[in-house]
Amino acid sequence: MKSVHHFKREKVISRANARERERVALLKKKKKKPAMTTTNETLGESGERKEDVKRQKLMEDDDDFEKNQALVKEEAVDVHSLMRPYYAHIFPSKQLFEWLSYEGLTSSKESQKDQQQFIQNREFCFTLKGEIFVRYNSYADEKSLRKDLKTKVPGKIDIGPVFSHNPKNRLAYGGSFKPVERELVFDIDMTDYDDVRTCCDQAKICPKCCWPLMNCAVKVLDVGLREDFGFEHILWVYSGRRGIHAWVCDERARKLSDEERSAVAEYFSVFKGVEGGGEKKKTNLSFGSGKRAKMHPRLEEAYWKVLKPFWEKEFLPAQKLMESKKHFETILSMIPDANVRQKAEFDFNTNKMPTVSRDGDVDVNTWRWQRIVKAVEDELRGPKVNWDLTSCLQRIIFSHVYPRLDAEVSKHMNHLLKAPFCVHPKTGRVCVPIDPENCDAFDPFSSDAPKVHELLQEYKKFGADENAVKKTAMGKALETFERCFWSKLKVANEEEKKKKMMMNNNNVLNESNKNSNAAADMEF
Repeated sequence: MKSVHHFKREKVISRANARERERVALLKKKKKKPAMTTTNETLGESGERKEDVKRQKLMEDDDDFEKNQALVKEEAVDVHSLMRPYYAHIFPSKQLFEWLSYEGLTSSKESQKDQQQFIQNREFCFTLKGEIFVRYNSYADEKSLRKDLKTKVPGKIDIGPVFSHNPKNRLAYGGSFKPVERELVFDIDMTDYDDVRTCCDQAKICPKCCWPLMNCAVKVLDVGLREDFGFEHILWVYSGRRGIHAWVCDERARKLSDEERSAVAEYFSVFKGVEGGGEKKKTNLSFGSGKRAKMHPRLEEAYWKVLKPFWEKEFLPAQKLMESKKHFETILSMIPDANVRQKAEFDFNTNKMPTVSRDGDVDVNTWRWQRIVKAVEDELRGPKVNWDLTSCLQRIIFSHVYPRLDAEVSKHMNHLLKAPFCVHPKTGRVCVPIDPENCDAFDPFSSDAPKVHELLQEYKKFGADENAVKKTAMGKALETFERCFWSKLKVANEEEKKKKMMMNNNNVLNESNKNSNAAADMEF
């Protein structure tokens, strides 16, 4: 009878033989040197998948066989399989928990017990493997949150509001269970710009052509929220794939009702969608009428400081709208003057181009736009003025590059939003903070937005301890979180804490004086 050790040895030998057969087969393929085909995103001309073509290229160099095998395996890594070590060693649950608890400084928390109750009433929603939603999780401290993350291993974490009661016990409270506090949030997704993008569509993005639309949105909204509404504590976060999120965390913002949130969202909702397959764009720009028609001061400032320069210098050359018949005709349809349209059509139909000697080194798209601008200005100086022309250029620019909000996310207190520092399950990229004052430098395809497997490799490389995290790309993300958001909010929280302590002391003193006076009156 064969021993257990004999069977184990046979099993090991069998596996080794299988690996050797696989290696020999790959070497035979290498000797054949099959011609590589040009592939599109999914299938090449020969029917091979892009991933298979990549693997074959990696196998062609026999000297780097082991290294290439590792690269092939890395490409095939399941993001979810990396989440447990990520939550255990890198995910900044401490910083996240400190932020969301606001250190017990809102007006509804008067004691340590009330402080704990506040954070326990916050909802955390987990999306588990298989798209299983687990809502109404709540935690008393950071340790219990981290323990649950390592146990349940969610592929995504969403943050909800602070409720009137612990969400775990919501059924016991019936109609009295309701949201009472939540950050004012904004969600901007690149897919909402598909009608003006020629470089990409749907979930695809590129860093130089269409991602700058997100930078433009940050610049416009950040200034508007700070200067028009007086908000100070705003956290900007990359969504991990194709968009950005904003968390407005001032206490005044967190206390807004749904009606007030809707008003703020409506204030920034200039773009109102498209009709006719993107050919007709709707905006709610209000200019008035006639010669003195003007925009709202906030829109005026956004137009001259951000939108117009971005449109002419970056967006038109990148998207080549004035070379695309479809997009060119959409722009023409927004010009309410036949003479201007006719001049622009002539340039397009005759493929008129700028000359360096006369026009300088200018992109043809910017040049054609400048000729439209000149044609409009010439018409406005004519004897019969079409005053609708005064605003058409602004409408064109606003309808293409002004921030396009998912307003429903902002309007409702109980709307969930993906947590900062969680990992996007499709891309494997971490949802990292963005510096709004330097957003142009952010590259979603670089280590600015690290992939989870890269973080784990760096963590191991730098010693696999607490200091190692600071040396990884996560260290840069945490520095941005601290510098651009959390350090200022902590100072504001401390000031608020001192103010409330003084108010409490004054109330106690006043109550004591009242009692003393009442006792004196009784003695008298």
